[in-house]
Amino acid sequence: MKEQAFMHKFIFTPGVWQGEGQITFSMAEDELVFKTRWTLAPKEEERILLSQTIEVDNVPDKMVNNFAISDMTASSFVIELENNLIGKVQGKGVVDEKTIAWEFRNTPQQFEGFEIYELQPDGSYKVRAEFTAGEGLRTYVKGTIRAN
Repeated sequence: MKEQAFMHKFIFTPGVWQGEGQITFSMAEDELVFKTRWTLAPKEEERILLSQTIEVDNVPDKMVNNFAISDMTASSFVIELENNLIGKVQGKGVVDEKTIAWEFRNTPQQFEGFEIYELQPDGSYKVRAEFTAGEGLRTYVKGTIRAN
């Protein structure tokens, strides 16, 4: 694998990242504030394991997403997402010198979505994401993450 992907510390370097932002839903006008914590494990057997915990203000339950990244090349990777709501889905990721992104499409669970992480000059990332789960309800996410 060429080293281009490793210019990014997020995802490709073990450590902890924290962030915050807003979540909105297509069926509601409310904007909910969230905090997130990513824990990135060292690469093991050509796979990188990541865990993301999301806490939304005034929502008692935390959401935990577990990711596995594999089949990495200089510009792409395979990503698996697993959580209590959707089970396990597989998607495709891309990376260039400024951006890390992935998408899930045509999954058996009717879960689709994408996440885009744009590297900022200070080493943080702007985050944009959008998801839908079968019934037309869309979830929109925007925020930032930075190394802990």
